[in-house]
Amino acid sequence: MFDTVFTSIGSTTKLFRVHNPNNGQVNISSISLARGSSSFYRLNVDGVPGKSFSNVQIAAKDSMYIFVEVTINPNYNPITSPFIYRDSIIFQLNGNTQYFSLTAFGQNAYYHMPNLKLIENSTQALYYSLDTNHVGAANVTWKNDKPHLIYGYVVVDSLHHLTIPAGTNIYIHSGGGLWVYRYGSINIGSMGTTTTQVTFQGDRLEQEYKDVPGQWDRIWINEGSTTNTITNTLIKNAYIGVHAGYAALDGLGITYTPGTPSANLTINNTIIQNCSYSGMLAHGYTVTGGDNVVVNCGQHLLEFDYGGSYSFYQCTFANYWNQTNNSSGSSARTTPSFYFNNYFNGNVLNPFTNLIFGNCIMDGTLAEEFQFDTLAQSGGFVPPYSFNYCALKTGMFNANGVHTNTCLINQPMYFINTAAYNFDIQSNSAAINKGSPSAMGGYTTDINGHSYAKNIGAYQQ
Repeated sequence: MFDTVFTSIGSTTKLFRVHNPNNGQVNISSISLARGSSSFYRLNVDGVPGKSFSNVQIAAKDSMYIFVEVTINPNYNPITSPFIYRDSIIFQLNGNTQYFSLTAFGQNAYYHMPNLKLIENSTQALYYSLDTNHVGAANVTWKNDKPHLIYGYVVVDSLHHLTIPAGTNIYIHSGGGLWVYRYGSINIGSMGTTTTQVTFQGDRLEQEYKDVPGQWDRIWINEGSTTNTITNTLIKNAYIGVHAGYAALDGLGITYTPGTPSANLTINNTIIQNCSYSGMLAHGYTVTGGDNVVVNCGQHLLEFDYGGSYSFYQCTFANYWNQTNNSSGSSARTTPSFYFNNYFNGNVLNPFTNLIFGNCIMDGTLAEEFQFDTLAQSGGFVPPYSFNYCALKTGMFNANGVHTNTCLINQPMYFINTAAYNFDIQSNSAAINKGSPSAMGGYTTDINGHSYAKNIGAYQQ
């Protein structure tokens, strides 16, 4: 049984063992695919590739492995929903016939494939590297009638705009992502709901890859546009969920001029989960968001470097990575979930103008989930930041202080199921009825569209 396989893209390799329990050698007259040479399945029998084999011998009490792969022709059944492609492996042995069934679920898709650049190294070995592939016209809207499969990076060029409508499913191959060049812009998921989310995830659809972090790279947005929006979106299993940064500060060889061009992102009603490095990474950016859920990442949930302006309201940020990801081979987390830095190469080039959280849960499994790596800004003032009616996992703040206003400190949140990424709160959570309309930031409903009910976090009921 193969899980969903994208047409034109090969499946994972599966295997089974053929055992001879007898005391003497057996000769299998033939092993073949029922569909013959036209089958989309491919076999490797005892180290030999092909689709039919004759006189295959297995010694007494011995066995051999058969490996199976499948690549489905998109023209076989060109419909938009998944379809089933079946075949059988036929064994002819001493006049008897045995069958081994094969089933794959095929899925047609829009393919975004990069150019291949041939690279030759000093040992004369040849390698191919994935070049970027560009969206084309200045203003492009993707269709959502079937998934989009990305190899390498899809690039939104300078002065170009990409719209990804509600309900679009995007699968990204290892190392790939979506990159908005400086002066380009993107609109993801507008007019959608929690039932018509845009989804970003890896392209390995086998069940064993369901919760493996780091399967693809990131959504990367550079400066120059004030119209970047992400809403009603699920982003999972990436290295970094969303990276918003100035090209110069991201090491792209461009001279940095503080304050110009503008760099703005609005992110609402979005879930980012199970990223191997960080849920959100921003470098000197302006980001505003509400009703977001960022959870279970390998190092940081939020990493804001080199200053900027950040305002979040009615969000749930909770990092239970240590408890949910070790089964996938990930190391235990030792870094704080919230890391804030305001300098670059020893200088405060782009100081924090805002670092504001209202009605937000900021929780995790470490005793201290905050780190401020900051220098004094112009005029000798420390960076301005405030937490209003928030639930904080920290030892550096009190409920009320210079930077806190009516906050909960180290109180139990009692999420429904952190291992299953359900970060709604139970009825005994300390966050129940502890928020305030004064810290809503203009957001009147929660991530599911429910009316505000004075709970802290992204869920109101």
